[in-house]
Amino acid sequence: MESPIDSSPLKPCDRVLRRLAVLGIPVEYLDKRYEGIVDFVIANGLLLPEVVSAILPSDEEVVESIQDVRLRSKKLTCLTMKNQFQESMVWLQWLMFLGDPVNALNNLAKLCIGQQGVCGAVWGSNDIAYRCRTCQHDRTCAICVPCFQNGNHKDHDYSIIYTGGGCCDCGDETAWKREGFCSKHKGAEQIQPLPENLANSVGPVLDALFICWKNKLLFAEGVFQENMSASDRGAEQRKVANELTYVVVEMLLEFCKYSESLLSFVSRRVISLDSLLDVLVRSERFLGDDVVKKLHELLLKLLAEPFFKKEFSKVFLSYYPTVINEAIKEGSDSILYNKYTLISTFSVQIFTVPTLILCLVKEMNLLGMLLKCLEDIFVCCAREDGRLLAANWGSLYNITNRVVGDIRFVMSHGIVSKYAALEQQEISRTWLKLLAFVQGMNPIKRETGLHIEEENESAFPFFFGHSIANIHSLLVDGAFSVATSEGTSVLSYTYKQDMDDGGSMRHAKVGRLSQESSVYSVIGRSVSKVTEVGSDSTSHLLIPSSVIWLIHECLRAMEIWLEGDDGIAAALQSISSRNSGGIPDSKFLGIKKTLYKIRERKYCSKLTGSSENHRSQSSSPVYSGHQASDDMEIAKIDLATCGSMGLDVSTMETDSGTGLATLRVLSLCKWPDIIYDVSLQEISVHIPLHRLLSLLLQKALRMFYGESVMLNMTNACSASSLSDADFFGHILGGCHPFGFSASVMEHPLRIRVFCAQVIAGMWRKNGGAALVSCEWYRSVHWYEQGLELDLFLLQCCAALAPPDLYVKRIVERFGLLNYLSLSLERSNEYEPVLVQEMLTLIMQILEERRFCGRNTADSLKRELIYKLAIGDATHSQLVKSLPRDLSKFDKLQEILDRVAAYVNPSGFNQGMYSLRWAYWKELDLYHPRWISRDLQVAEERYLRFCGVSAMITQLPKWTKIYPPLEGVARIATCRVTLQIIRAVLFYAVFTDKFTELRAPDGILVTALHLLSLALDICLQQNGSRGVEHHIEDSNSMLVFAGEEISESLDYAAGKQSLLSLLVVLMRMHRQENQNSYFESRNCSFSPLIESLLKKFAEVDSHCMTKLQQLAPEVVSHLSKSIPNSDRSTSGSASDSEMRKAKTRERQAAILAKMKAEQSKFLSSINSTADDDSKSETEMSNSDAEHEIEGAVRESCSLCHDSTSKNPVSFLILLQKSRLLSFVDRGPPSWDRGSDKRQGSSIPTNRVIDQSGSNASSSSSRLVSQSVQLTENPVVESSNNEQGQRSEINVMLEFVKSQFPSVRSIQAPFTSSDVRSSNLYNLETLEEDMYKCIRKEMCDTLLSSSFKKDEVSSATESSPESSRDAESDILGKYIAALETSENSLGSENTNGDRELIESTSQPLVYDGFGPLDCDGIYLSSCGHAVHQGCLDRYLSSLKERYVRRSFFEGAHIVDPDQGEFLCPVCRLLANSVLPAVNGTFQMAGRPPMTTSVDVVSALGSPSVPKEETCSLLLQQGLSLLKTAAKVVGKPDFFEALSLQRKERTSQNLEPISHVLSKMYFSKKQDRFLGSPRLSHPILLWDTLKYSLISTEIAARSGKTSMATNYTLTSLYKEFKSSSEFVFSLLLRVVQKLSSTNSLHALQRFRGLQLFAESICSGVSFDYHSTRHKQEDNLLHILKHDDKEALYPDIQFWNRASDPSLARDPFSSLMWVLFCLPCPFISCEESLLALVHIFYVVSVVQAVITCGTRGYNINELGSHHCLITDICGIIGGSDCARRYFVSNDVDHSCDIKDMIRRLSFPYLRRCALLWKLLKSSVPAPFYNRDNVWESSHVMTDMMDTNESISVELNEVQELEKIFKIPPIDFVLKDEVSRSFALKWFHHFHKVYEGCSFQNVFYCNPAVQFKLMSLPHVYQDLLQRYIKQCCPDCKAVLEEPALCLLCGRLCSPSLKPCCRDSGCIAHAMACGAGIGVFLLIRRTTILLQRSARQAPWPSLYLDAFGEEDIDMRRRKLLYLNEERYAALTYMVASHGLDQNSKVLSQTTIGTFFMV
Repeated sequence: MESPIDSSPLKPCDRVLRRLAVLGIPVEYLDKRYEGIVDFVIANGLLLPEVVSAILPSDEEVVESIQDVRLRSKKLTCLTMKNQFQESMVWLQWLMFLGDPVNALNNLAKLCIGQQGVCGAVWGSNDIAYRCRTCQHDRTCAICVPCFQNGNHKDHDYSIIYTGGGCCDCGDETAWKREGFCSKHKGAEQIQPLPENLANSVGPVLDALFICWKNKLLFAEGVFQENMSASDRGAEQRKVANELTYVVVEMLLEFCKYSESLLSFVSRRVISLDSLLDVLVRSERFLGDDVVKKLHELLLKLLAEPFFKKEFSKVFLSYYPTVINEAIKEGSDSILYNKYTLISTFSVQIFTVPTLILCLVKEMNLLGMLLKCLEDIFVCCAREDGRLLAANWGSLYNITNRVVGDIRFVMSHGIVSKYAALEQQEISRTWLKLLAFVQGMNPIKRETGLHIEEENESAFPFFFGHSIANIHSLLVDGAFSVATSEGTSVLSYTYKQDMDDGGSMRHAKVGRLSQESSVYSVIGRSVSKVTEVGSDSTSHLLIPSSVIWLIHECLRAMEIWLEGDDGIAAALQSISSRNSGGIPDSKFLGIKKTLYKIRERKYCSKLTGSSENHRSQSSSPVYSGHQASDDMEIAKIDLATCGSMGLDVSTMETDSGTGLATLRVLSLCKWPDIIYDVSLQEISVHIPLHRLLSLLLQKALRMFYGESVMLNMTNACSASSLSDADFFGHILGGCHPFGFSASVMEHPLRIRVFCAQVIAGMWRKNGGAALVSCEWYRSVHWYEQGLELDLFLLQCCAALAPPDLYVKRIVERFGLLNYLSLSLERSNEYEPVLVQEMLTLIMQILEERRFCGRNTADSLKRELIYKLAIGDATHSQLVKSLPRDLSKFDKLQEILDRVAAYVNPSGFNQGMYSLRWAYWKELDLYHPRWISRDLQVAEERYLRFCGVSAMITQLPKWTKIYPPLEGVARIATCRVTLQIIRAVLFYAVFTDKFTELRAPDGILVTALHLLSLALDICLQQNGSRGVEHHIEDSNSMLVFAGEEISESLDYAAGKQSLLSLLVVLMRMHRQENQNSYFESRNCSFSPLIESLLKKFAEVDSHCMTKLQQLAPEVVSHLSKSIPNSDRSTSGSASDSEMRKAKTRERQAAILAKMKAEQSKFLSSINSTADDDSKSETEMSNSDAEHEIEGAVRESCSLCHDSTSKNPVSFLILLQKSRLLSFVDRGPPSWDRGSDKRQGSSIPTNRVIDQSGSNASSSSSRLVSQSVQLTENPVVESSNNEQGQRSEINVMLEFVKSQFPSVRSIQAPFTSSDVRSSNLYNLETLEEDMYKCIRKEMCDTLLSSSFKKDEVSSATESSPESSRDAESDILGKYIAALETSENSLGSENTNGDRELIESTSQPLVYDGFGPLDCDGIYLSSCGHAVHQGCLDRYLSSLKERYVRRSFFEGAHIVDPDQGEFLCPVCRLLANSVLPAVNGTFQMAGRPPMTTSVDVVSALGSPSVPKEETCSLLLQQGLSLLKTAAKVVGKPDFFEALSLQRKERTSQNLEPISHVLSKMYFSKKQDRFLGSPRLSHPILLWDTLKYSLISTEIAARSGKTSMATNYTLTSLYKEFKSSSEFVFSLLLRVVQKLSSTNSLHALQRFRGLQLFAESICSGVSFDYHSTRHKQEDNLLHILKHDDKEALYPDIQFWNRASDPSLARDPFSSLMWVLFCLPCPFISCEESLLALVHIFYVVSVVQAVITCGTRGYNINELGSHHCLITDICGIIGGSDCARRYFVSNDVDHSCDIKDMIRRLSFPYLRRCALLWKLLKSSVPAPFYNRDNVWESSHVMTDMMDTNESISVELNEVQELEKIFKIPPIDFVLKDEVSRSFALKWFHHFHKVYEGCSFQNVFYCNPAVQFKLMSLPHVYQDLLQRYIKQCCPDCKAVLEEPALCLLCGRLCSPSLKPCCRDSGCIAHAMACGAGIGVFLLIRRTTILLQRSARQAPWPSLYLDAFGEEDIDMRRRKLLYLNEERYAALTYMVASHGLDQNSKVLSQTTIGTFFMV
């Protein structure tokens, strides 16, 4: 049987033709295909629906297609189906446009140019968009980047955001203001209708297609609903629907791209087809995810059409409850974001449109639908008692948040909230019913048994409460909107009722209730006065009727909820049982609920009748006649029962307007005894009904008594009427003050008690649940909507309640009734905290004026002072800490500038605000937001700024409060409060030190503050009018003060009163502080208590009399006039003055001692000042010796044994560096993209393969050469006496080990006597060489006339003898490779084979150095250790590292790499450098003896006078030639032959090992054991590179991007960071060079090669064939290297390179290294060498200028050197390619440009000069301060003056080094001669070579990181969507390399490994990487595997960072921060900075 796969199926096009043929279309039409079907439809228009249906695949064909490919893959099946549908779409498009659709769409696009209406660009996840608060209609609106850039948003408040979806609002007038439209989008009205001809052709085809589409979707939906998807048939149909939908949507989206007219046309066609839009909305339930995503993109596009948006919204609302119910049914809200994404995508698009939302609210009952969804969720999550429980809520968190968020979106429109408050009040009532679920939700109960180990405490209830509070704010704003909309015609507190409801009767009843139970009747007002107010003052009340109604509804809802409270229900039952004669309370509640239901239904029927919403009319619940009659019968029975109970039926049966007489709890006329214990019963912090009532009351109070009202009222009647009005009596209706205050205060008070108990630790066993609730309640996010409103409600209750009962209730709830018993035994361990919290609460109730006395400006100032008292803060921190209304205050910045001083961002500190000194005096110690930690910090800062304790000086004051709340003052003066204060004083006096304190200092201070506030109230009442009702309270307080207690008799103290206790306490504290060190007023309570006693005496004469008996010294001064302002802080004058005098004496002594110490410190600094201020004579030898001795005496940082005799070594850090390459190349720019070459190879000054052939030769050739060498020894060429047999044997053994075939050869015998010789020290030998060289130089120069030909002869004489000397040294060097080491001869052949890497020479920087970087940089922290101590320390670290045990720095160091932290400063180190001691030639000291002329010791060279200095080129050349000749003399060979077996010091092994690993990473093991590896060469190269790097770092400013040229900054950089360790390294190199003959031979051989290259202009590789002997010797060494050069060969090649091809300072350093050691301290010789290479740098500069386009013809013939060079470079192409510069300024004179190009060389020479004469007294320095210095250096120059300053510094250096003017150098004949010689040498070597690297000749430009844009948004737009260069995927976390500009990623995905930050840092920066994380705005610092975050370079306008763009502020580049980062990188400080190391981790960075 043949498989279906073998048969070839029909093509999609052929299938369409087959279906059309079946339809009956003639063949002549079908033959023309697309054109033919168009012609047929034109001719037969009525058949269009059948044609469209035939074009689409039939169900049978789809099933057949599926079956045909069933054996194939699923992907192929979908592909086949999709191809068929796509082919069908092509046919349909031909029908739509009656021709080629591509041409038609292009023509449409041309018509729409300049006529685009709406953008509608659809965003994906993490795209960027702009939000403009100036142009947007709400905070959800945004526009795309192109629209923002094409618009005008200058001076607008805009920000950039990351998107999560949605579309651009540009052009949509419902979301964006017209003036904010971009130039391409002008609004929806600009959309032109589709041309009529196209509409006639496209419309019918679309209609037919949409019908087929709808049918397919409906069928698939039916399959889904019937759960047939599992069947084959169901699956096939769903696949069909998926593929058809995808291709149709794809086609329509394509249409939308071309024409908005076509988009509008399509949208109307979709709407016109019945139920198509409905099924499209529902299709997400049964279509695939990809298809749904595509469909939603289309719908977002179509929303740009306003009519479509409205119709879509209606369908959307009908679908909304379906999704919610589905989520509830499944018990999971994950489907909302995973499956049903339409709601989350489109709700914000609909609910934020103002013009649409009101229509939806009225016509579609939008709010009713949303509230019903929320109710369904609540019912599902509520427990049995109707309260929500978080445990049942977790799975529906997102769905609840979605619904509540949508309600908030809808209510955020002012017109909607106003409509809900005024016209659709049923919405508010429904909302209040829903709040009953939330009221008391998620209660917790204190655990007293086992500790709860795990708790499932979610923060969602608090987030949910926050959302509810936002809705409350909108609802209340809507209710109060009447007042603002109607202007002066404001409704009174009453409103008209329907007459049939008996409104007038109920209104009269309200007046009666107000008369009987008004607030003022409780506080002393007469009944007649209340009646008058109730009848006449209503005209002055500004409260809208909607607010009154909402308050009453809230009270009614609270009444129902309070009746269910256990404590209140029990109290109510107790009162009811006493009043009703035993009638059960349950029956009363039942009657009440029945009446409430009847009243509710009557209201609903009224609302339905008057509403404009016809849908609501038809659906509202209207009672039938039977229902009404039944309810009335029940009501009659219940009313009769009420009559028998003695209740007023007419009062209970009231309407919802003002009838609150049915409130049984709130209308209680007796103070209920509510029994409740927070520690034993359930408690919840969620009471939204209370907070809604509080919000309503505070807004009503502010409207009635607020600042704006008081200012606008006239003087005629407003003031008196406002103060006299019974505000609470009218606004609360039938509530009684006792019932209201006792019931309403209960739950806010419980919450405060709960928080106090949590703070005290009583809820520890509840785990985190209680702690989270407490912290959230007190947090900034919840304070405004929780604690603040609760406190205001407590204040309202305090104003209405009897003060003693009110305070007693507080004491009861805190469980502190026992505290008033005056028993010294503490009741429990929690008591002190509870007492403190209780007193604080009472103080806050008395003192808080946020909503009842302060205006907005004062409240804002108070909040700012509170925040800034804790610490300096940024602008965003301050704004974030403010309540919402204050954060939006228009005078915020003005007040902030007045209160705080702004400190500009400095270094890495952000811009901060600091509290001004004057405003510390306004610090409020009882701000409700204080937590103990912050308050303690504020007190400490207050003491530091003001010098006194805030607790003593910041006494509370009674301030103005709104008249209805004046009764709060009675709380302070009531008896219970005074009892509390007296108890505190009693415990403070009588508790001894052996008893647990019941009144610690904190409680005592708060009690004294409370007493001070009470006295202040009394003082103000005595001096004010209209407060007669408080006089009685004041008198009772004063009587209580003298009232005696008998409890004190038990302590033999007699009877005590409040006054006497104060006196005793004052004297106790005064006595305790007599001998105190600090001034008593800073910490003693005695002045405070004394001031309180004086207040008592002032207030009352009886108290005065009492105090005259108790403390006459206190009241004796009252006869004198004491200002009121000083009363609170004035103490006893005599005692105070005495203590002040003593304190001043002590302070003077301390200051004197500090001054002496400072003087001593300053003198030590002056003694070690910059060496530039010293003369040469001040640098004595004793100083240098003292330096060495000091180094030796350094104690070990590990063992701290100062008596140890073991030598110490200093900790160092060796780092690979590519700093020079980055400086040469210049910084990349962000707008030019990255250099593709970066990361793989960086152009540098590198060596090339000059010979063009392999350095090795064949083995046979070398064998013959070796035989010849042994038969004719090399020693015969100079002196047979020198050729000792032992050396010949050594050489022969070396050759035999390499070539087994010559092992039979014997060394020839020569008869020579072996003479004994005395031991010749190398140090002495080199000194003799020095003398000999100086003598020959003197003779040569004196005998020469220095003419041109004679100079040549002097420098080039005797080439044969010179060549023989070189051969002798090379032979001696080979002989010195001792076979006893067996390091070369015994190497394993296989191992050698593995080391063979390439036939090409390795590319290293400047000819010698590491292979993968420019050089090694050395730094040190300056601390020393014993090598043995360090070995033990590292061994311990390694052991713990292997065991994976923790050790300090485990997240920083890698012990495998030898890394560790300094045990003192915790900075990174990886090796040690031994402290050198002993006698040796030291830098800075002249030779000890000399037989030649007197040579001055090295020091600061004297600056020449006005006469011109001569160029020392001849002397330098003579020095090199003479030295090369002398070192090869036979006299010195005999001495060298006796110095073979020296070994490297053991202390140098660590640094040698690290350097070898860095220089030769793959050949380390082989080289490390070889005697050919010269450690002095590596150390000297490290010193050389470190000097160069230090000079480059000195160019960078620490706080500015300007280049720093000055010598002062150069010396400061050297002295502060590296002087000590460089000097130490120099001495180590000198010591090594003077102790090893093999190293000396390497140096002398290099000296000979340098001399040939510089003096003769030739390289070794290009010698004549006459010197075969030397070539043969070198071939032996090269063959031994197995094609991988040893350091000696590499060094010699560097020495023989053309001098113009290398950096002149590097050449100078190498020449100094090769010369005998005494030369380094010879000033004359050093100057001569400096001059040589200065001329080299000048020649290089001339070549660079000549190749960069300078016009030489205009210079004239007198510029000889320039014209000579430029005359020959024209024919040298290699010079143009090799010499490169990025900074040649053609506007600068060529001579100045040459001097500028030589400036880096002179600066480095100055640094070397400084090093050679340095004397470092101490090794320590603080590297952190080097770059953290925030001040701008004085030596920074302006950019415009930089060139002149640079040239001035060049001139200064030329004077220092006695260099003649540039004109003299250019005309000097010797310079011209050697310049040509050097150039010919360079041309001979490099011409014809294909070198890949170049030589950069640049001026002293500073190192710079990437050039970044000023505005961060530019960077974000460019890189946010860039793709990975490896995997081509969009980078999730793009990281921009600031070194090279490449975009990388910190992620560790395998596909992006090459673009990872670690890999790129290794390739680009030799392990150093500086990356800007684009999304996070922060910096990632990479050092090999170590990573560390670093602050952002971009700050906003207030100097703040915006990490992750959370605040979405515009960010600007901070140059000071960028300069600091640049300097840290340039100075290699990433691993030497404590801040970096503290955040460093190894491996994956925490942010990734």
